[in-house]
Amino acid sequence: MNKKKPKIGVVGTGHLGKHHVKHLSSHKGVDFAGAFDTNSKSLNNVCEEFSVKALKDIDELISVCDAAHIVTPTNTHFDIAKKFLENRKDVLIEKPMTNTVEEALSLIQLAEKNNCIIQVGHIERFNPVINELKSLVEEPHYIEIERLAPFQARGTEVPVVLDLMVHDIDLILEMVDSPIQNIGASGAKMMSETIDLAHAHIKFENGAVANLKSSRIAQNYIRKIKTYQKNLYSITDLMIPQTELYGLENNNKFSSDAKTQLIKTQSGEKTLYYEKFIPKNNDALLEEINDFVRSINLRSNPIVDGQAGLNALKIALEIENKIFLNE
Repeated sequence: MNKKKPKIGVVGTGHLGKHHVKHLSSHKGVDFAGAFDTNSKSLNNVCEEFSVKALKDIDELISVCDAAHIVTPTNTHFDIAKKFLENRKDVLIEKPMTNTVEEALSLIQLAEKNNCIIQVGHIERFNPVINELKSLVEEPHYIEIERLAPFQARGTEVPVVLDLMVHDIDLILEMVDSPIQNIGASGAKMMSETIDLAHAHIKFENGAVANLKSSRIAQNYIRKIKTYQKNLYSITDLMIPQTELYGLENNNKFSSDAKTQLIKTQSGEKTLYYEKFIPKNNDALLEEINDFVRSINLRSNPIVDGQAGLNALKIALEIENKIFLNE
């Protein structure tokens, strides 16, 4: 006997919500319940494009679904998610989870009370090039991440720290197994009423350091990650995508295809290994949705649960506060 497919709907049919509708409406493991948006033009266009039902309000969606994707502006996440959780519906909330730590904690407590699942949309956790990088780099003592984008009005209701940098905060919290010791930050407003450029310097108790740079007024999209650990250096470009790995030891990180070069140094000759890793062309959003469906079916924690969303939000808000203090 086949297990009943979860009925999942979408709240928000904007730029990102449209992609959620696209994947869910064709997902073999999902019974798509329909979509709702306060913008009727956007709602009708998306529902017509993917031949799905446009619902009249959130209450109607709640009445026909088991779970929902909340793909709306951040300042609406709390109220919408709270309503679904109060009705014992699982939720996938786009990042950042909420506007405040208090709101995030309240949702986590409500989900626990009603035995509901919260997943937060930190999509980079499902990026194949990121997952390959994490398999290669296990104990980084330095991480540098640049996430730059051309300006667009969409998303500027929140600072760039919550819009872009929060992705990288979530990544470093997963990559570095140590509490944070200190955070320094600076930034500036340029094109909007919120912070458009931000730099954060994060030091961990184990000595690891992360430098994060985010901007939404760049000429081009840039997504680069550099890491250093003992005898191993990596450069990852998420836009290509690929990871270049340099090492002084093989350490089972390099394949037989790795290039080697004998280099004379002041301390003697050293063998430098080099290899380029190209990830599988997996769709990160689809992988994220697959994880949500798995969590619903098994009643288990998703890869990025509410606590992970809260952890990233806490650091993002601390960085934002430090930037405002330094203005």
